Amino acid sequence: MSTAFVFPGQGSQQPGMGKDLYDSFAEAREVYDRAARITGTNWAEISFESDKATLSQTQNTQPCLFLHSIATLRSLGSAARFEGVAGHSLGEYSALHAASVLGFDDALFSVVERGKIMSGAKSGGMLAPLGADNDSVFAVVESFAGEGVLVVANRNAPGQMVVSGDEVLLEKASKRLLEDAGAKRVIRLPVSAAFHSPLMEDAREAMSELLSRIEFSPPKTAFFSNAKGGRLENPGEIRENLIAQITSPVLWIDQIGAMDSEGFDEFIEIGPGKILRGLIGRIVKDANTSGIGSADETKSAKGN
Repeated sequence: MSTAFVFPGQGSQQPGMGKDLYDSFAEAREVYDRAARITGTNWAEISFESDKATLSQTQNTQPCLFLHSIATLRSLGSAARFEGVAGHSLGEYSALHAASVLGFDDALFSVVERGKIMSGAKSGGMLAPLGADNDSVFAVVESFAGEGVLVVANRNAPGQMVVSGDEVLLEKASKRLLEDAGAKRVIRLPVSAAFHSPLMEDAREAMSELLSRIEFSPPKTAFFSNAKGGRLENPGEIRENLIAQITSPVLWIDQIGAMDSEGFDEFIEIGPGKILRGLIGRIVKDANTSGIGSADETKSAKGN
C-alpha cells in the first residue's frame, strides 16, 4: 500500500480550527507561534476566535488553512508516514512544504501574500453546477466561446465541476447548466473573483514575481501538481506550474487518476473538513480514504 497525504484548499475552513491541536501539542504551538513571529499577525487568534465571515475572507482563509495543515503534520511526528503528496489549489503550498520543496518560512510568506493578492482581485466570480454531467458542463462553457471569459476552473470529480468567468456570462451559464447539463442546482461560490481563470492574470504576474525570489528544492517524496494533473520532480517546473495554477484549472480528477495509476491506494486528508476524501472517493471507487485534522485524530494516528 502506498499512502498519499492530501491537503485541502479554500472552502474547508471552519471557525475554531486548530485550537485543539494548539492546546494538545507543542509542535502545533510552535507552528502558530513561529508564524506570528515571522508575519507579525496572530494567526492563532484569527483561526480560533474569528466568526465564519471573518475566517472566510481570502487573506485570512489561506494562511489559516496552511497553518492548520502544517500544525497537524508536525504534531504527527514520526507517525507522518507517506510516499506522495498533493494539494487542492492553496493546499499545494502545504503539499510542497510536506515534500520539502519549500521551507516553512518561504511557504508561509508565499501563502500570506497569495491571500492578499487574490483577495484584491475583484473581476468575475465562480459557480458550482451540482450533479451536472461533466461533458455537458464543458459543452455549456464552450457554447459561450468568443463572448468573454468563461472556463471550467476546477475539475474536481464526476459531477463536481466549478465554472469561473465574467459576471454576465455566469448569469447566462447558470440557467443553461440547469436546463442543458442536468445540474440539480447551481451554487454561487463566496469568492471575490474568477479564480483559476484568465481574469486572474494580474494575480498570476504578481505571484510569478514573488515566487521567482524563493528557493524550490527537489521533492523528497512524490509530488503531484494541479496545473499539470500529474507528477512533477524538477524544482523549476514545479515553480512554473505553481505560478500557472493561478490562471489554470485545477485538474484534480487527472491528478488523483495519476496517483492511482502509480499505485497510491490510501489517501489521508491533512487538515480541516472532509472535502478531498469525498472527491477522491468519486474518482477512485476502491480508494482507502480518511483524514487527520483534530487533536483526537492525531493522537489516534500516533497510537496514543
